[in-house]
Amino acid sequence: MSTVLDLFAGPGGWSLACAQLGLTEIGVEWDHWTCETRRAAGLNTNEDDVDAVRPEDYAGITGLIASPPCQPFSVAGNRLWLADPRGRLIHQPMRFARALRPVWIAMEEVPAVLPIWERFAYELRRSGYAIWVGILSAEEYGVPQTRRRAFLLASRAQDTIRPPQPTHTRYGARNARFAPPLKPWRSMADALGRGMTDRPAFTVTTRGNSWGGTSTREAIRAAASDGRWAGSTDGVTVTEFGLLQSFPADYPWQGTSASRLLQIGNAVPPVLATAALSAVAFPQPIARAA
Repeated sequence: MSTVLDLFAGPGGWSLACAQLGLTEIGVEWDHWTCETRRAAGLNTNEDDVDAVRPEDYAGITGLIASPPCQPFSVAGNRLWLADPRGRLIHQPMRFARALRPVWIAMEEVPAVLPIWERFAYELRRSGYAIWVGILSAEEYGVPQTRRRAFLLASRAQDTIRPPQPTHTRYGARNARFAPPLKPWRSMADALGRGMTDRPAFTVTTRGNSWGGTSTREAIRAAASDGRWAGSTDGVTVTEFGLLQSFPADYPWQGTSASRLLQIGNAVPPVLATAALSAVAFPQPIARAA
């Protein structure tokens, strides 16, 4: 069975994707309440600082996943880049990649980090990896938000890496023509499904992301700082915020209300993570012309 090391593991977005794909994941996470959420969810968790972890302790892994802290690079963060101590953590995944040479690698961050991923890609190509670097839009994979994220996907077992095929249309294309098997993009109303059409529009703000529409099918533009959730949420619960990130309704969030909301806002949507991992850990064969 393939074992995957998940750096900056968060509350379990990548973990749920690994479980769905039959991968054994070990998550390294330093925040205590996030670790408690992971433990309550039954996830393999080492509560530790990635910067202090020795790669050799994880020798033999098949896959490496990394979603370093985004606050130094996000439009909603301090934008100090490497001047922020958290910003320097962006280089940690490559420390593990060089030492462990896993079969495949998946990294995720805010779009501003794309140039850093491209520099990592240059080094990985020289080490024998096939690479794909680019932006994935969450709504194209069934997540009810227009979050865009930069991904680096690398493999020593493939000649070519292709991005995951979208399963849903881009935001705003609900009434446009599209070819099957693409489904219409999902709105908040689709995800929450509790009389949303009878409720007034509400605003969700977190880390500068856009969260896909309310009953009026309009996009929600977010503008928060310090990871706080703000705005008029019209009684939306922690559970519902988790649903908007594609977590299960019964996911066992732990900690204070602020901590739980921050965990959700920081997480990689499991549905998006599954799509990315499918492309790099379980590549689809290239169709050949008849």
